[in-house]
Amino acid sequence: MASNKEIADEFYLFSEILELKSGDRFKINAYQKAAQAIASIGVSVHEMYLSGGIKEVEKIDGVGIGIASKIEEFIKKGKIQELEVLQKKFPKAEVEFLKIPGVGPKTARVLYEKLGAKNVSELSTKLSRNGHKYFHEKPLNNILRGIDIYKNMSKRLLLDEASEISELIISYLSDDTSAANITAVGSLRRRVETIGDIDIIASSKTPADLIKKFVKFDQFTQIISQGETKASAIFKGNVQVDLEILPEDKFGSLLVHFTGSKLHNIALRSYALENDLSISEHGIKHVKSKKLETFSSESGFYKRLGLEYIEPELREDRGEILASLKRKLPILVEHNDIKGDLHIHSTYSDGASSIEQIVLKAIELNYQYVAISDHTVGLGIANGLSVERFEERQKEIEKIRKKYLKIKILSSCEVNIKPDGSLDMPDDIMSIFDIVNASVHSSFSQDRDTITNRIITAIENKFVDIIGHPTGRILNRRNGYEADWENIFKACVKNNVALEINAYPDRLDLPDSLVLEARKAGVKFVISTDAHSLDQMDYMLFGVSVARRGWCEKSDILNCMPLKNFAKHV
Repeated sequence: MASNKEIADEFYLFSEILELKSGDRFKINAYQKAAQAIASIGVSVHEMYLSGGIKEVEKIDGVGIGIASKIEEFIKKGKIQELEVLQKKFPKAEVEFLKIPGVGPKTARVLYEKLGAKNVSELSTKLSRNGHKYFHEKPLNNILRGIDIYKNMSKRLLLDEASEISELIISYLSDDTSAANITAVGSLRRRVETIGDIDIIASSKTPADLIKKFVKFDQFTQIISQGETKASAIFKGNVQVDLEILPEDKFGSLLVHFTGSKLHNIALRSYALENDLSISEHGIKHVKSKKLETFSSESGFYKRLGLEYIEPELREDRGEILASLKRKLPILVEHNDIKGDLHIHSTYSDGASSIEQIVLKAIELNYQYVAISDHTVGLGIANGLSVERFEERQKEIEKIRKKYLKIKILSSCEVNIKPDGSLDMPDDIMSIFDIVNASVHSSFSQDRDTITNRIITAIENKFVDIIGHPTGRILNRRNGYEADWENIFKACVKNNVALEINAYPDRLDLPDSLVLEARKAGVKFVISTDAHSLDQMDYMLFGVSVARRGWCEKSDILNCMPLKNFAKHV
């Protein structure tokens, strides 16, 4: 089944090749808008087609009969003939370079014509040797980073993709009554933003039987290996899944070991040795007595070391062992602490759901408030709203407010931060909104000082409450821009502006490492989904994972506040 990403990538490529050709700007924009809509919709486009054919696909915002026909062709044949023909009009290498994150049509042409590379591997070598002749240091480094991302794109899953696969397999294995303690481990359990292989461990009274059940899973396309307690298989889409059955009495220490991270485990061993203890995946030994103690639970393992339990998201050797020893670990924010979502797009801009549908979903999620945050006019590709259309939307919000009294419906907008730091909405109009979310959507290649000043200028606007998806990154596609984050954090604190932790799985922006630094600087955050459909409002848990990896407590997150407190703050 074709994924939304695969279909969207076809139309992104369409638009970029047309740019190489200096093609029809209207057509380029149409393909870009369709790609964006397909990538962000919360339901499978392939399943939409199977249920209702082309007419169902045409319901997607920005998809007309022409693009719907191409989607149908890709679903049926795995390719779009027009795109295949178009690609052949350009050198194969030049088209491949377009797929490198951060490389647009103009750069792709320079890379091909000036460096003469025949593929990405050769390009990397030639850039390292001669790239400085054609690019300044920063863009050259960005291209090299983009090449690294491109080489690993097929190997790394987004957190939501990996979570869905692991939950599917764990649910299947859980039907076996002899199975216990089934859990994903490694980077997935630590909720890292992208995942390589999926590792699952379990305990069982009959390990061989559970292994036999595992290898019979109907969505595996290949069994790599099968033993008495271990097996490896390929899930459709070329994802490797490993299962290992562990002894129940050693499950705690083994769970610590397999969860990692490697750096956390190394730091844990060093700490243990300082206290005359030796640890391994099998348990804890006293250096002198050599007696092995085993642990069925992780909490017992950490307690034996004199430590508080360390949550999996914190196990990155970022000071968690010392904090645990001093009993200063944060009480991490939980998913059910969230009281509202502050970044949701309706059908007024590029969302797929009406305001009333969004409100009903928010009530279902037990939220106390929800913000309708449509794009402003500057983002034409996302059907950004003019002042007149915001006024029209406001009338509908007021009407729906009277109908649903148990939830506060906030009127918001996602205003564009223009290249000079000014905003694409006048101050007198921004003043009418309950919340203003300001985001960068263009000119990502500005130098460090320019992008820093641009963001700080927006922060200093008295009507801005939140900076949305602050680094501008899109995982596996585009690096975040470089900026002086220390000064941006200071500006946020000074101007009482929060940074968004965008829960959309291919953003997860602010990244956890910057969340940690911002928190130390005293910055407050909001966790929002940036949802463009109702299903995407469920992405909140991924944003919470980022906040937890950044050591956030609920007091750090503004939308953990009850409505009364939140209203006072903004």
